[in-house]
Amino acid sequence: MKDQCATGMSASQGSNETQEAEQRFTDALRERLGQDTYRLWFSRGVTFACDLGGGGRQPSVQIQTGAVFAAKRIEHRYMAQLRWAAMTTLGDDAVVRVGVKTMPAADPDGSSQPHADLTHTPDAGGPHVPQAAAAGAKRGFLGDRTKRPSRGGKGKVNALSTVLASESAISPKAGVQADPVGPRVRDAHVGQASVRETRVREDAGALSGFVVGPCNEFTHAAVTMAMDNPAVANPLYIYGGPGTGKSTLLSAMAKAFKQRRRFRRVVALSAEQFTNDFVASVNTTGLPAFRARYRDVDALLIDDVHFLAGKSATLREVMYTIETLVSAGKPLVLTANGSPLEVRGMTGEVAGRMGAGLVCPLLAIDIETRLELLRRSTETRCVLPCEEGFLRSINELLGGDARSVTGVANLIGMLQRMYRRQPTLSELERFGGDLLRSQNVPPTLRRIERAVCETFGIEGDGLRGKGQTRRVSQPRMLAMYLARELTGSAFTEIAKHFGRRSHSGAITAQEKVQRWIEDEDRIQVGGATLSVNEAIARVEARLRTG
Repeated sequence: MKDQCATGMSASQGSNETQEAEQRFTDALRERLGQDTYRLWFSRGVTFACDLGGGGRQPSVQIQTGAVFAAKRIEHRYMAQLRWAAMTTLGDDAVVRVGVKTMPAADPDGSSQPHADLTHTPDAGGPHVPQAAAAGAKRGFLGDRTKRPSRGGKGKVNALSTVLASESAISPKAGVQADPVGPRVRDAHVGQASVRETRVREDAGALSGFVVGPCNEFTHAAVTMAMDNPAVANPLYIYGGPGTGKSTLLSAMAKAFKQRRRFRRVVALSAEQFTNDFVASVNTTGLPAFRARYRDVDALLIDDVHFLAGKSATLREVMYTIETLVSAGKPLVLTANGSPLEVRGMTGEVAGRMGAGLVCPLLAIDIETRLELLRRSTETRCVLPCEEGFLRSINELLGGDARSVTGVANLIGMLQRMYRRQPTLSELERFGGDLLRSQNVPPTLRRIERAVCETFGIEGDGLRGKGQTRRVSQPRMLAMYLARELTGSAFTEIAKHFGRRSHSGAITAQEKVQRWIEDEDRIQVGGATLSVNEAIARVEARLRTG
């Protein structure tokens, strides 16, 4: 007999030990949620089954509801509390499964089949479809809840598809908004049949893990538009610093092209992979085969195209590939760390073609967007819910990109498992203080100089030299202005750092930049012209991300 029990089971149906474990679990859950919440969501139509583990099995608690809505609601709102109760009752390695109880399935000849449980398992990493359910799905139905999947028709989503399509992970790399441990759409092999790709009912669903804020709302809107109608802006060029979500958006678009647009040949790769393939093709199969791979496609998406800068032969192939795809009306999406005209080593002809569609910036993550990302990350990575005040205190210590947010969320989850409670802020600083402090380093003259050089594409110690061309003098004055505003250093110290003879040079720089700001003047940044405020914002964003 299986070592398992459910609510209402007699002693003959399950061991006393598992019944006691179940009682402890429900008591712990009731204590964590409160009597009213527990009565509302778990007292009617919900059953619990405890497995104490052993024999290679992990301890687990299985929660089954009578409706898909209830299962998804419980999973979304109360998974942290369920995990806490399971850890308290069965140990740290206990897993929680939330699923839907299905009705008896009837054969065409009228005979009935036993109940089939469709279980969604967040802790185990995917859906679990028992044998009885597999048999029903093979016939084209699962109990009386599902119908044979339809390729057309919107809104006809069966119970199996609804549970499988709860959320999708969209990025192989860390971005502003991709969560690699969250629920994801998987292939569900059901008997002989399989559900290969659960249809995303809305384009917004493909971006469900992307946190939208002032730093990225324009680009998010452009990506949503491009997924709905790829021909509107082609090519689509997305640029921003590290950890702002470029790769997340690229992966989401590739997935939407495959699932929503039904494109058969969608190629998504990095610029480094494109370059390596080009070099290998020149030495082996030849260019015709290489060109066929990237031009005879339905959509092409290339990440980090700034890697191509200075590679003249590869840039030439990229240029002709862009021309071929755009003229054929096939979607082309590119990402980089700067706009086409800002990437040094990118020829003007290639940059012009890359920017001929729509160029979308991703700014450094702002404090409110970072807070929302921290909330989502702790919901999926922590076993205990985090209070709002605790998250806001951590957010004030954070800086940098989204990757630092997920790292801190992992740290919180680890401390919760270690202490069996919510860690204090001092404990978090004790174990992760280096991470927090490294993201909050105060600006220095040297850091400001480096950030200005990176923004304006100036190499070495160009700001300290004697050059008086506008390409160097304007960034130098901007650097001295920021040094005064952000560090409070004396004019003499600032002037000396930037190679000026006296403090009057720093005073003049501050006065000029203030006039630029008041007059809304523009300044040359790489091959583009930006307002002074926009240029200052880019420098400050680099300072925040280290």
